[in-house]
Amino acid sequence: MTRQELHALRDQIYVLKCAIDDVERDLDPGIDPTTRDFRAALKWLLEAAKPVVAEPLRPSHRP
Repeated sequence: MTRQELHALRDQIYVLKCAIDDVERDLDPGIDPTTRDFRAALKWLLEAAKPVVAEPLRPSHRP
């Protein structure tokens, strides 16, 4: 994995973490989320997660 790929992966993981935080807050049972809220949360989680798993991981080649 190159340094650039590592930085890109870290950025994607950060976005996923933000999505998880948002969903946990938005779906708090204390605010009685609606079906629309659940659908929006799932959409946001999938949008954030897909880039993390889209590229296959491969070992780095050392000279």
